[in-house]
Amino acid sequence: MAGVNIKSFKKIVPMIYAYNTPGVPYHEGWTKIGYTEAQSVEDRIRQQTHTAGIRWTLAWKDNAMFKDGSGEYFTDHDFHSYLETETRTPREAKTEWFQIDGAQSLLYFNAFASRTLDKPSYEKLSYSLRQEQADAVAMTKEYFEKGGTEFLWNAKPRFGKTLTSYDLIRQMGFQKVLIVTNRPSIANSWAEDFCKFIGWRGELCFVSENDALKDKPGVMSRNEYLAFSLGHDDAPGMVAFESLQSLKGSVYFGGNYDKLSWMAREYTDKNGQKKHGIEFDLLIIDEAQEGIDTMRTDRAFRNIQRKHTLYLSGTPFKALASGQFGTNQIFNWSYADEQERKDNWTGEGYNPYESLPKLAMFTYQLSNMIYDQIQRGLDLSGEDGTVDYAFDLNEFFATNESGKFRRKSKSSYVRCQRRKNTHSPPRNCVVNFLILCGCLTVWIAAKHWPDC
Repeated sequence: MAGVNIKSFKKIVPMIYAYNTPGVPYHEGWTKIGYTEAQSVEDRIRQQTHTAGIRWTLAWKDNAMFKDGSGEYFTDHDFHSYLETETRTPREAKTEWFQIDGAQSLLYFNAFASRTLDKPSYEKLSYSLRQEQADAVAMTKEYFEKGGTEFLWNAKPRFGKTLTSYDLIRQMGFQKVLIVTNRPSIANSWAEDFCKFIGWRGELCFVSENDALKDKPGVMSRNEYLAFSLGHDDAPGMVAFESLQSLKGSVYFGGNYDKLSWMAREYTDKNGQKKHGIEFDLLIIDEAQEGIDTMRTDRAFRNIQRKHTLYLSGTPFKALASGQFGTNQIFNWSYADEQERKDNWTGEGYNPYESLPKLAMFTYQLSNMIYDQIQRGLDLSGEDGTVDYAFDLNEFFATNESGKFRRKSKSSYVRCQRRKNTHSPPRNCVVNFLILCGCLTVWIAAKHWPDC
């Protein structure tokens, strides 16, 4: 009997390719530049052109690996960014078509892959939104254009809120934007994404007085921005960034320090004169679930004159419960949405969801004794702050030295919702949990998870 030949792996060869479609008038003088790793270049091109019966000619193909000996790979998105930012090659919106002939595109590719150009002080990148990001922008834009003033993005971590927010700003043509966050530590994220994707275009300037961004390349103070604007007839717009703590510390927003008067709707200057600050096109409140439901915060935000407000949050439970937003004012994107999109990806070229963690969801039924006691309330004032029947998440997920769950009794098994097998959670994972109606639901995101 012949032995069974089991292939335990599949060879992957990332390739960049370029082709033209002679005889197609609207793409005359244009070249399609794509990426494939699961198919041959020829099969990939045939897949894209056979339904319309389009004749194509291959301009060139090459490995998607830098030619500097580093062994690093890249995707077509990296080369697309290079063409747009470094060579200023025109691109057909939301496609992989560039106004360039095959020979010239190959010259540019060799220069890009060889890394022969000096690197700028920060990267200059173009971008293409994932579908859910584009949907968030389109839904918000439509709502604002119809006269709406407040919108909520209820989106899980790693949704890409900064870049998506910047795209909304560009599509709406906003020139005066203020971003406020309760987490000063994320200031760098907003500034770096601005410099990489937005700043080099010359449409907007990033302005901040925040200490975390002091002397950072690409960031201007308010006075520097005013001086820069005076020297340009067609002055760029402004994206201002400030922390909620600093804002509330200003005397014009309920604090004690004389600063940020230009952000205030109305204030009294040193001479006792009533003054008016900027009317912003958009106020973005980042991490909107944190620190905004207080009297001081409400007072501060009331003194910011703006036409629109965008709230960004991954856990906006209080805002949703309060009924502040209608269904047409909320864009939702959950872990489950992301996993479905990852599993069912059918787009061209590189799968943008491939690098995202795999998610597994588990449910555990708490005993009625524990649930009833929790409903009445627990006294945790004892010496060690616990009671015998209190539920301990750390104890529930405790593992032995081999990484297996310590609790092996039937009532303590974690049962996978979609399949029957049971596994310990992988290392370096993110655990979230929710207790609702006596059930504990746990979802764990990890880069590597055994099939179950």
